[in-house]
Amino acid sequence: MRALLDYLHTYFLSEPQLLFRCSLAPERLAALQSEGRAPLSSYKVSCAGAVTSYFGEQALDGELAWYPQAMAEWLIEAEHADAATLRARFERRYRAELARLAEQGLPATEPAAGLDEEWAHFLAGTYGVCTRHGRVEQIAAKGALVDLIDRLTERQTRPALPEAELVLLRRAVDLLDEAEAWFAPHERAASSRARCVDGARRRYLGGEA
Repeated sequence: MRALLDYLHTYFLSEPQLLFRCSLAPERLAALQSEGRAPLSSYKVSCAGAVTSYFGEQALDGELAWYPQAMAEWLIEAEHADAATLRARFERRYRAELARLAEQGLPATEPAAGLDEEWAHFLAGTYGVCTRHGRVEQIAAKGALVDLIDRLTERQTRPALPEAELVLLRRAVDLLDEAEAWFAPHERAASSRARCVDGARRRYLGGEA
């Protein structure tokens, strides 16, 4: 529990911190979420236990919600736009990032399921878990780079790669390293970071940092 809370305190905003930063009431945040204009929390920690102090022991029972850092930026936009407008902005930013990657020689395509599913995952808080700050650009980069790395290595089943593909792999891994979250301690072993960053470097790139 201590390691998880340290991770959340370091990389995320608690709901009270988020509300304070955005000068928002809890009821307003809940309304934006129910209207499909703002993501749900990325982590919820249920607390049940007791606190002991000079005044004795007091039972505790509650829930703590945590949001990615970029949630504060998104809420500023969400306050002044409807869900359809926000969805269109998400799509523009997503596609602009794919185009930027393609210009750098990194093949980047939209998910086969399309951007409706990406938008749904965004609103569900999923991408706050697996990207560094929860920004749309990081979401697009994460998906495209994981797909590229898995295709190049055939999910790390290829015994070796030719030099040209190693150069491409190295660039993809480095960019993914910048976009992806570190992941909470209990998630790291099963994460795409473990496979596509740490694993790819260890297997194909000489374990370089």
